[in-house]
Amino acid sequence: MMHRHNSAVRYRRAVIAFAAAVIALSASARSSFAQTAPQIDWNKVDSEALDYFRAYLRFDTTNPPGNTAAAIAYLKTILDKEGIATETFESKPGMVTLVARIPGPAGVKPLLLMSHADVVPTVAANWTHHPFDADLKDGYVWARGAIDNKAHGIMALMTMLALKRNGVALRRGVEMMVNPDEEAGGDNGATWMVNNHWDAIDPAFAFNEGGEGAPDWLGVAGTTFLVAVSEKRVNWLHVSVRGKGGHGSVPKPDNPNLILINALHRLLENQPPIRITQIFADAMDSVAPLEPFPASFELAHLDWPGMAQVAVAGVLSPYNIQALMRDTISLTMLNAGIKVNVVPTVAEAGLDCRLLPGTDADAFLKHLREQLGAGNFKIDYIQRPDDAPPSPTSGEAWDAINRVVASDFKGAVVVPWMTTGGTDSRVLRAKGVPSYGFVPVILDSVELARIHGDDERLSVENLNRGIKATYDLTIDLCAAQH
Repeated sequence: MMHRHNSAVRYRRAVIAFAAAVIALSASARSSFAQTAPQIDWNKVDSEALDYFRAYLRFDTTNPPGNTAAAIAYLKTILDKEGIATETFESKPGMVTLVARIPGPAGVKPLLLMSHADVVPTVAANWTHHPFDADLKDGYVWARGAIDNKAHGIMALMTMLALKRNGVALRRGVEMMVNPDEEAGGDNGATWMVNNHWDAIDPAFAFNEGGEGAPDWLGVAGTTFLVAVSEKRVNWLHVSVRGKGGHGSVPKPDNPNLILINALHRLLENQPPIRITQIFADAMDSVAPLEPFPASFELAHLDWPGMAQVAVAGVLSPYNIQALMRDTISLTMLNAGIKVNVVPTVAEAGLDCRLLPGTDADAFLKHLREQLGAGNFKIDYIQRPDDAPPSPTSGEAWDAINRVVASDFKGAVVVPWMTTGGTDSRVLRAKGVPSYGFVPVILDSVELARIHGDDERLSVENLNRGIKATYDLTIDLCAAQH
């Protein structure tokens, strides 16, 4: 009995000593963090940011034409007043990129916070609030670009201002880049900067649009942050076919409209087969333990014969999920004819194709041509797919994302993800820079549907949480003594 009593005493003493050590270490860490990240009045920051956000949204940066000059000048003025170094680069008249820097130690590559200033077109008559008035109502700011992607630019802006104002000592510099032309492929924006002014950025890693928090995603309780480490490759095609023109009163089989419609029907009825990429498999492995049976079993065994088809009929039934399981072909444009009683000589279509990593683009095009069948078809690239390696799901940047999500979004989980849409991240990944789609906001499917749609909006709560999380992420990766 005495031996057991002594053992229990020693055990309790060891536990107390361990707890004391943890408390001391925690206090030390908090003290260190306080030196690099002084207390911030977030209410004041949020109020200032909201004014900047609404003013930024009021600049009509619709692409085309994609003129960002005035919007960039506005952001530059704010940064210049704070004594933050800025540069602007103009790829063509009106298409202006902004780079702002807070330098760190020489020889250490910086963190890059990316966003784009251009937005897609709108039909104002379909909106309940004018798309460039940035109305504040019901806790939301309503405007084109509110989510895609001007809020992310404001999160970066406020992070830069907070770092500068608080004199945060840095072990790694911080850069902010705002690009034009992302919504038209980026040739005059991020791609142009990488090709012509790489020395102006040259980061260690970058954060960009492409991933956010999703509530109850695939039935998983709570919030899941889908952090983009890759994206499907943009493969836009213009298809045209010639036929025999003539009088509309005489139907004939060589009408190019008929030729094109029949060919497109064959093509779209035979979408490419399911192919599970490693990124998708890793994501499903991450959430499988959080799912109820049988979804948990299905997601953990997608490599079994026929299991992917079973999951597609159930837990993986959403179209936006299925689009990540195959190369896709989407008919987005049709054009033919000049008058109702005139058979045209040419019919045209636009195809938005998105290729999975690893798909051979030439083989895909060959198969597509075969599916179209007989006819005088001409296929031209609107945008060719490019290859970029996925960003790693380990290491300094990935670990920082996980820490910040755990700290700022209690109970949320992080999943590596691939986007269906293209972003500017691909050009940095192609240069070997780990780039992550991570906008720290929480958006349900209804809000996500507003992106590129009518009544785009962002809640003030999301803007505020995004500012703080962006700052916290930057502190984690760049602050000295952290």
